[in-house]
Amino acid sequence: MKTAPGVGHMTVADVPDPTPGPGEVVVKVAYATVCGTDVLVHDDKYVGKRPLPFPFILGHEVSGEIAEVGPGVEGLRPGTKVGMESIIGCGTCYHCLRGNHNLCPQWHHIGLTMDGGFAEYIKVPASLVIPLPEGAPLDSVAMLEPLSLAVHTMHRLSPRPAQPVAIVGPGPIGLLHLQVIKATGAGPILVLGRPEDAHRLQVAADLGADRVEAVNSIEEAVAIAREMTAGVGMEIVIEATGVPAGVQTAFEIVAGNGQLVTLGLTRFTELDILQVIRKNLTWHGVVASVRRHFLEALRLITTGRVDPSRLITHRLPLEQGVDAIRLMKERASLKVAIVP
Repeated sequence: MKTAPGVGHMTVADVPDPTPGPGEVVVKVAYATVCGTDVLVHDDKYVGKRPLPFPFILGHEVSGEIAEVGPGVEGLRPGTKVGMESIIGCGTCYHCLRGNHNLCPQWHHIGLTMDGGFAEYIKVPASLVIPLPEGAPLDSVAMLEPLSLAVHTMHRLSPRPAQPVAIVGPGPIGLLHLQVIKATGAGPILVLGRPEDAHRLQVAADLGADRVEAVNSIEEAVAIAREMTAGVGMEIVIEATGVPAGVQTAFEIVAGNGQLVTLGLTRFTELDILQVIRKNLTWHGVVASVRRHFLEALRLITTGRVDPSRLITHRLPLEQGVDAIRLMKERASLKVAIVP
């Protein structure tokens, strides 16, 4: 099969087709969407689990069709269309036994610690695949993983109808959170970006954000948040940029007694933790997701309440994997899908 492995550069190579072992399945990839994490790994800027097993195949947002099942696999057969989880826990630790394998200290991750979906075929444990109902759109299903993160966030926040919400960062993660927040009835929803985010902010408006603003400073963001809330600030703030300026903005615009979510950082930053105390904040860190979040994300797709495919700006063949990484770095793109 063809695959696109590498770090620092990506090459298309022919490798043997994977063969499933006991408890495994091989999936023929329909779509593999590119994540910001793929870009960080490619550029050797990933700050997560190390060391990574270079060279390996990137790609953890995958949909497709089961091509082969290994010994001992029950309830799955070739031809079944599937989405998939991305994290495998040890199954025996404190967190795994409580259904939270996203917190397993021994986790493994497709496209990070094992070969991923930038390939014609991917081999995964059968426990990761999620059989799809008839007609589920495979392009949207490929984004179950980031959409499930937004579902996880909602579980932590429990937003109420008519509760003011701000999203800092109109990238794919921020826009998926926007779609899920809209489905909860919370709002008004403010989406903040930078002047160079004009295209992304327009997508946010098209997806139903009540207000979108390109700001040049934290002070400007604070003024907008206060204007929308009679001087109070936003009751919920979701920080979706992963950069220090975005985090600082989130802390400044959140209301007293508010809730703040940070989803990850591309680099470490200093924070004034006194703000958490002085504002009496509830600060949530949200990392990855588990099957219950994936299943809810799938229901949101199949009932038409969200449409992740609206974020796909480019669809490229596997041979153009290098271009897929490049496009993700360019702010004119949102989500890039590799179609083997």
